[in-house]
Amino acid sequence: MNARPSTTKRPRKRASHDPQQLSMLGPARPERTEPPLWVGVDENGLGPRLGPLVATACALETSRKDASASKLGASLGIADSKVSSGFGSMAHAEGLALAIAAQSLGRTPEHADDVLAAISLDGLDTLRAPCPSTTRAQCWSSHSVPAFGGELAQGREILASLGDARGRTQVVRVRSAILCAHTYNAAVARRGSKLDVDLELFERLLLDVRGATGRELRAVCGMVGGIRRYPQRFLHLDAARTTTIEEARTRASYYVEDLGDVTVEVDADASSLPVALASMVGKYVRELAMARQNAFYRGHDPELPEVSGYHDAVTGRFVEASRLLRAKLEIRDGCFERTS
Repeated sequence: MNARPSTTKRPRKRASHDPQQLSMLGPARPERTEPPLWVGVDENGLGPRLGPLVATACALETSRKDASASKLGASLGIADSKVSSGFGSMAHAEGLALAIAAQSLGRTPEHADDVLAAISLDGLDTLRAPCPSTTRAQCWSSHSVPAFGGELAQGREILASLGDARGRTQVVRVRSAILCAHTYNAAVARRGSKLDVDLELFERLLLDVRGATGRELRAVCGMVGGIRRYPQRFLHLDAARTTTIEEARTRASYYVEDLGDVTVEVDADASSLPVALASMVGKYVRELAMARQNAFYRGHDPELPEVSGYHDAVTGRFVEASRLLRAKLEIRDGCFERTS
């Protein structure tokens, strides 16, 4: 009797996710003449009721093999902004942001506008351009920094400490793309989805780093809502020049020709140093905007509470309690509260 053929299945070889191998399925990666910049991108304020949406990119130059460095970041207090910084607890993030702003300005920032001049992607004139004259003071009244007790010297010390025994690491560029309530409402109406608006800001920030430095990027971005397939939703990056490496529930990776490697991850700010730093700076930029708005309304009515702008009971009471005052001051509803 002949032996029965074996029915044992051989294990299937898993597909490689090595970008160097898979890039040949699409645009070919040119030979690198220098290491890529590690870039982290994250957003703050996608879901609140009041205040701006802020997306931030932080570019690091490092001699490390990778920029995850979560232990290094944690030892310096650089972590997910939901843990390291929050409403009423912004001193640490403020020190870092002031140090980054001072590095860009070449001087000590003294006002909120100094911080925005150093960090904002679009610049002060562009940010102010859509403001109706009656509403402008709500967002642009004078506001000194530090606003939350942060110390510039401490921030500088932390940045200097990014180099450790495993390699030198320095911040090369930090920029925040900022949409106030008015520009956010207009952008959502134009794009049809706040997730697409958020992704567009991420794209602009990546292109800004590439254009400003001329360096290829190795970017890690926080996952944008429920999006899992990104090229079909690109507005500024070219899907035809993008190679898909991996698309899964918690992670998507791509190679974008003339830009570099782009990975989108759930909880990226918990595992990537540049994403964590971007998250903290973006949180500070958003909280600084809310501090200016709170100061404006409390200047007219000291009984009004300071609010986070999120969907909480205190913010809800503030919206109702300020209604008559806003009508008297001719504050446009679309400049005050999000419609989406």
